[in-house]
This record gives sequence, C-alpha cells and structure tokens, in this order.
Amino acid sequence: MSVVRRAAALGLLALAACSNSANFQGEGYSQYYKGTAEETSSERVERREIVHWKGNPREKKRVGFLYRYETLVKGSRTPRDSWYIYDRLGRKAVGFITAEGVFYRFTEEGRLGERVGEYPIISTGMKVFFGYPLTDNIDLEEVDPYK
Repeated sequence: MSVVRRAAALGLLALAACSNSANFQGEGYSQYYKGTAEETSSERVERREIVHWKGNPREKKRVGFLYRYETLVKGSRTPRDSWYIYDRLGRKAVGFITAEGVFYRFTEEGRLGERVGEYPIISTGMKVFFGYPLTDNIDLEEVDPYK
C-alpha cells in the first residue's frame, strides 16, 4: 500500500511541477484590465449645446457649449470626467466643472478663477453659472452641424 501511495504522491508532485500556477493570476486578469497609464492623457468624448428659455420652448437661445473630457491620469486605470464650458460661439472657454460638480469661472487671461459653487451640473449648476433664475429652463442638446 505504501508503494501505491508513494507513486501517487510522486505523480501529483510531477504534475504540480509542470503547471505554471505562479503566473496564473497575472496572465488570467491582464486581458480584463488595461495596464496603468504611462502618461496623462485627455480626450474630448462629448459636445453638447447649452440652451436657455423662460416659458416657451420655441424661444430657446444658445448660451454656450459643454464639452466633456475623459482624463486618464498617469498611473491610473480609470478615467475621470471633467467638463469645459465655452461661450455661445464655441471659441473661448469660460468655465470648468470637476467630476464632483464643482464649478469654476476662468479669468480673462484663461486661468482658473473664482469658485462658483458645487451643484448638480444640468439642473442647478448651469443656471447659477450663467446667472439665470432657478425658475428658468436650461438644457443640453445634441449639436446640429446644419443649424
């Protein structure tokens, strides 16, 4: 009986020596996760038109553009969202919104200026940023290239 047990144990040891269990976890999960970022990168993923109206939705006026960026910070795997507010022509950045909903105005020189506050982005934050009463309507619409 002991010879059979020894042969079985020797067979199990030989089988274990052939497997590569030390690198299994790294190889097994590497296909599901991106590697860490080598450098900080930012790309625009969405562009929306900010429109304002008081009572009648037919009287909508464009007041600006909202660009959403995804920033992948060096050493991180998950991107962070941030938003830039541009003027109604889409040429000059007038504000910045963090992922937490903190609004900032830019100065005339284009630097980060005063902190406006922390609000929900669409419902309250845009109205406060542009100085409209909370009873007015503001919305984000798809940009129509033919408009």
